[in-house]
Amino acid sequence: MASRIPQSFIDDLLDRTDIVDLVDGHVKLKKTGRNYSACCPFHKEKTPSFSVAPDKQFYYCFGCGAGGNAIGFLMQLANLNFPEAVEELAGKAGLTVPKDDSITSKAASAASQAKTQARNQAYDLLNRASQFYQSQLRRHPERQKAVTYLKGRGLSGQIAQRFGVGYAPTGWQNLMHELAPEKEQEQALIDAGMLVEKEENKRRYDRFRDRIMFPIKDYKGRIIAFGGRVLGDDKPKYLNSPETVVFHKQKELYGLYEARQHERNLKRIMVVEGYMDVVALAQHNINYAVATLGTSTSTFHLERIFKLVSEVVFCFDGDAAGLKAADRAMHTCLSFMEDGRQARFLLLPDGEDPDSLVRQEGNEKLTARITEATPLSDFLFQRLGQDLDPHNLEHRAKLATDASPLIETIPKGIMRSMMQARLSKITGLDKDTLAELSALKAPSTVPISDVNTKTQDSPKKKPAPTIPPGSAQITTHNSADDYSDYRMADINSDTVEDSHHWHHEHYQSSFTTEHSQPSRQHFSATLPKVQNPAQAAIRIILRHPETVEHIHEIPAHLAELKMQDARVLLQLLGAVQAMSKLLKRWPNPAELHIECASWDAWPMLRQLAAMESLLPQGDYPQQLEEAINRLLGHHFEERFNQLLHLVSLPNADATTKQQLKDLIKEKEGLQKRLKSRQ
Repeated sequence: MASRIPQSFIDDLLDRTDIVDLVDGHVKLKKTGRNYSACCPFHKEKTPSFSVAPDKQFYYCFGCGAGGNAIGFLMQLANLNFPEAVEELAGKAGLTVPKDDSITSKAASAASQAKTQARNQAYDLLNRASQFYQSQLRRHPERQKAVTYLKGRGLSGQIAQRFGVGYAPTGWQNLMHELAPEKEQEQALIDAGMLVEKEENKRRYDRFRDRIMFPIKDYKGRIIAFGGRVLGDDKPKYLNSPETVVFHKQKELYGLYEARQHERNLKRIMVVEGYMDVVALAQHNINYAVATLGTSTSTFHLERIFKLVSEVVFCFDGDAAGLKAADRAMHTCLSFMEDGRQARFLLLPDGEDPDSLVRQEGNEKLTARITEATPLSDFLFQRLGQDLDPHNLEHRAKLATDASPLIETIPKGIMRSMMQARLSKITGLDKDTLAELSALKAPSTVPISDVNTKTQDSPKKKPAPTIPPGSAQITTHNSADDYSDYRMADINSDTVEDSHHWHHEHYQSSFTTEHSQPSRQHFSATLPKVQNPAQAAIRIILRHPETVEHIHEIPAHLAELKMQDARVLLQLLGAVQAMSKLLKRWPNPAELHIECASWDAWPMLRQLAAMESLLPQGDYPQQLEEAINRLLGHHFEERFNQLLHLVSLPNADATTKQQLKDLIKEKEGLQKRLKSRQ
């Protein structure tokens, strides 16, 4: 009888495997919306119909119907049976497959099951800890000093909520009493890194006290650790969770999950030094920053980054420690520089960090610095050629000796050839001579385990300045002692709505019936420069209410969209039609504005109405129809992800798969109609 692989091991193996990385190693994936796509490896096709969903860890082909998890992909791709596929996947993860056919294997199976249970318990405790810290930021009697600190750094409640920022109050056992009321429950908190036990007296106490808390999430959005910034004078100023069964700091990047949720199609990722740098940049709408967790940039970090984007920018302070960190990043990055990839280096002015600089210069100036950052090729020659005289023969020989082996670590291609040609031009040595130098001297490397003490546990060079009155900053409508715009993050949510392109987060609410008022809500009159289709449609109606005459039936998909702007549009359409029946004619703009003035959404509507001059002159009914059709496309995407989730379930039936195919055909038809009108 064939030995059985324990289910606990299979669960652990899938938990450690990223299906995007696995599939991309066999089929080149392309980012399309929230998912990845490619031509299906299981049947011949010219148009990509193969999709990989990273949040569900599932693949599906709309052409041939193939679908499954990481194990299923290997089985179908290489014609393997289940045990063979598990063995191969385990080898990639560095695991040994246990069997249930002996006492030894049963012990291994029990150990694997215990480890899986420990991981699940750690995820649950860390999730609850984050909720506790967030609640303390809102309700603890000493919360004001934490709120004052965050506001002094220019952070709004919305951005704090987006990153799940919390507060660990003073006191030795606040978290322990909250999550482990019984003595036997304390060990799990110790294993999760949240409690400390003193060796001499076995006394147990909270690891984080009187600190601003930053939850660290993995690629699935699960909380795996915390970073804490002290509010008083305690040391260290910045403190990370220790290594645990779910947290390995060399492999994780703070803010990467939040960056991917905010912008599915990231164009670049910028590596900075600290939590506050990431959050402060996001506050100023620079949403692609991540931070290493007290370590130098590792190969694990770069593998993950280059799976998502083709450009990375390293942003460090311009002092000696920052230069050292940049040099390490450069060495680690060279072997990843395949053609089409870019790495840049931004060294900040002395005494500045991204947090302070973005508050001084604002988004546009700092973004200009980022886009003009030094390319890796220039940075390498600048660093190696520092203090060298290009006219001095010995100096040129030293440059050749140092640079040539480093360039050889770049993958073969145009980039490496151009770097070799540049070195040859500077030194006057031919390609063969440089190749000999490369063979004589191996490139200097930096151990991955080296810790950049600047980012972990060491204070910044300067205290966080408070923003002077009248300076440019992002403000909230609440008083400094309120911070009531901070809402609890839904940490238990399995999915995050991919709607940031369409509306502000604080517009979200449940929509009421056609003639009722929307629920009380804070609407912002500050709008993005590029409006979404719902807002484009609203603008047209506010200035040209008669265009509603061409909408014979209000589209049902508007009510199904999970975005507040679409619901406001739905209410506006209903109001115009109701006024038309009452007046026996279409209302003029002034009449419509009076009708809408009592709505909570009126500040937004008024701002949109004032932007009418930005609309291109032309056929307004057609523009309205096109805007609503584009919202239909967004509805298709929401429905697509819902069906994809259903297909991934073990009991998925053929009807659901057919609905997916029908939905794709409908979406293609809509795209053709929109394209024909361009």
